[in-house]
Amino acid sequence: MISDATKALLINTVKEWNKFTAEQAKFTQVANDIAVITRKVILEQLQFLKSNNLEVQAESVDSMKALGVPILVQPVIEATFPNVKASVLLKCAGAARMIVINPNLSISAGGNPITFEQLQRMVPESFAANAAEFVRDAYLNVARTGGKENPAA
Repeated sequence: MISDATKALLINTVKEWNKFTAEQAKFTQVANDIAVITRKVILEQLQFLKSNNLEVQAESVDSMKALGVPILVQPVIEATFPNVKASVLLKCAGAARMIVINPNLSISAGGNPITFEQLQRMVPESFAANAAEFVRDAYLNVARTGGKENPAA
C-alpha cells in the first residue's frame, strides 16, 4: 500500500511530466505552423525567380528546388526534460538558416522578434526578407558548388 507522502511525490512527478509533454506538444504545433507559413513564403519567392527565368522548381511546397537541389524547411524540436526548444531549419546544400521559437512564442528570424500571432495574421517584411536572403544564398551556393555541401578547396 502506497503512503500519502509517496502518493504526493508521485503525483508531483505526473504533474511535471504532463507539463513537459504539454509544452512539447504546443511547441511542436507552433513549429509545424511556422514551417507551413515559411514554405508558402519561399514558394512565392521561388515563383518570382522562375518568372525571371532562373532555374528553380516551384510547383508546390513539396517540390521546391534551386538548380535541381531540394530546399528543406523542417521543424526541429529538442525536448529533454524539463526543457523544450523549437526552431525551423531552412536548408539547401550548404546554405542554412534557423528560425528560433523563443519560450514566450516570439519568433527570431532576422530583424526584431515577432509574435507567433503577428506571423499568423500577416508575414512581416523582416520575416520575408530573411526568407529571401536564404533563397538567394541557397541559389548562389548551389550555383557555386553544384549542390555539394563542402566543395573541394
